[in-house]
Amino acid sequence: MKKTIIVVLFLVLSSAVFAQDIETISTEKPFEISGAFTVFNSYYNANGIDPRRKDYSWYFTGAPLIKIYGVEIPLSFTVSEQERSFRQPFNQFCLSPSYKWAKLHLGYTNLTWSPFTWSGQTAMGTAIELNPGKFRFGALYGRLNRAVEEDLTSPELQTPAYKRTGYATRIGYGTETSHVDLIFLKAKDDENSLEKIPQNTTVYAGENAVLGLSSRMKFTSHLFWDADVATSIYTRDLSALPLSDDNDPTVTSFQSLMNINSSSSMYNSYQTEVRYEAKKYRIKAKYRRVEPDFQSMGAYYFQTDIENITLEPSFYFMKNKFKLISSLGHQRDNLLNKKSFTTKRIIGNLGFDWNVSKVFGLNAFYANYSGEQGKGLKIPNQATQQSFVSQNMMIMPRLTFVKEKITHFHTLVANRQWLTDKNPNTADVTEYQVDNLNYNSSFILNKSGLTIGVNYLLSIFDSTTNYNRLDGIGLNLSKPFFQNKLISSLNANGTKQKLNHEAYADILNFTWVNTVKLNNHHGLTLTAVYLDNTSKIQDGITFNEYNIDLGYTYTF
Repeated sequence: MKKTIIVVLFLVLSSAVFAQDIETISTEKPFEISGAFTVFNSYYNANGIDPRRKDYSWYFTGAPLIKIYGVEIPLSFTVSEQERSFRQPFNQFCLSPSYKWAKLHLGYTNLTWSPFTWSGQTAMGTAIELNPGKFRFGALYGRLNRAVEEDLTSPELQTPAYKRTGYATRIGYGTETSHVDLIFLKAKDDENSLEKIPQNTTVYAGENAVLGLSSRMKFTSHLFWDADVATSIYTRDLSALPLSDDNDPTVTSFQSLMNINSSSSMYNSYQTEVRYEAKKYRIKAKYRRVEPDFQSMGAYYFQTDIENITLEPSFYFMKNKFKLISSLGHQRDNLLNKKSFTTKRIIGNLGFDWNVSKVFGLNAFYANYSGEQGKGLKIPNQATQQSFVSQNMMIMPRLTFVKEKITHFHTLVANRQWLTDKNPNTADVTEYQVDNLNYNSSFILNKSGLTIGVNYLLSIFDSTTNYNRLDGIGLNLSKPFFQNKLISSLNANGTKQKLNHEAYADILNFTWVNTVKLNNHHGLTLTAVYLDNTSKIQDGITFNEYNIDLGYTYTF
């Protein structure tokens, strides 16, 4: 019944949207269509190893835009033969007609309303967003996951899952730069959506309700304030034991809203940011706190049990030719004092970008990350206590030469990252140093359009237990033909790898890409990739593989 009411509400609201401004419809074109369709075929072969993918695959995508009397109806879809093997939907379709301040979503949508409530979760269903004037309204209903049965015969790892459906609403007031939104979502797994109970994997059907407030404020042209708060009530196992007398009375008070049992918990999350932006400087202060096990079925991932306090001042000198960027922050976990130990970290970095002249520029960056394990429910063992400093340093000079016949660019990136362990009992197995040197150059012959690129990479990882070195060189060629109707490029890269100072492998990689524009509507793309890995150790694996992709695009 609830689903029927929501669908009817969407239809009524969308009908009202399309009925507005009837007197101006005659000035619009009755029908317009534009967009593009693409078909891709991929061929693959491997020798010396088991194939890492199918020998043949294809997919078909489209993004047409239909206009009916000024009403935009964008569509998007992807169809692939892989749908036969993927348990979660690979083929996705979306219809999003809009007119002035109203937009309707039909099919797969992934709206973002706030970071802690509905944040990019894909739903198969219906949604509507209405923003007349400063009024902000949104509602959606759909399937978040479809049921995935356990398949013990499949060579691919399949994680069983219950069918999950949910809905969310948003109501607020303001503009994009200054507004306050109240957001509520509720989602639940269907305990009866699996035909068989999984044998090798423990899967629980859960339920979740989240209430959040999202605010963006622009007080002046320089001063801004953002804030997001949310409370989540999560029942991890709908079949868990009933509540006992010692359960949190705050959680039990929500029994009329959702299923509450011994697996239910309630956690909060907060974040806020204040920034002042002037012509020659910018200062930003941020605070974020996410309690342990905070979850929302409207978002994919949170880093939980963490509190961050960060100050980020930036300065601009010499008419913005010199930019100084810095930040200093403090981080800790064990917010509810339930862990054995508490880890505290201090994070700081300082960098600048200096455009010395039209020819020469320089970037530099330094970061310091320190952490120490402190008292929680237990006192840390001094023999194994974590106490470290991680540092990262980078410098990148660049040269740019623009001449009448030739234009060329040169960049050099030198980077060092190292960790120092303050605990002498563990330093031998934790300390390491990583050095990277990367040179890139590009030469462009202005008249012919021929581009020649050369690059070199050196990467060394050094610790007491492991030494790994990579030396790589690459050559890139690109050239347009037939008045830019054909663009062909070839990339060749060779890498030598040493492990513990002994030769380990030689790797060659070739990529050839050709793009053909037949006319304003038709285009072709041909891509060929070849990889050769030659092992230099007795028990190593030598193999090669190639992949050829052929695509056709129709634009209208």
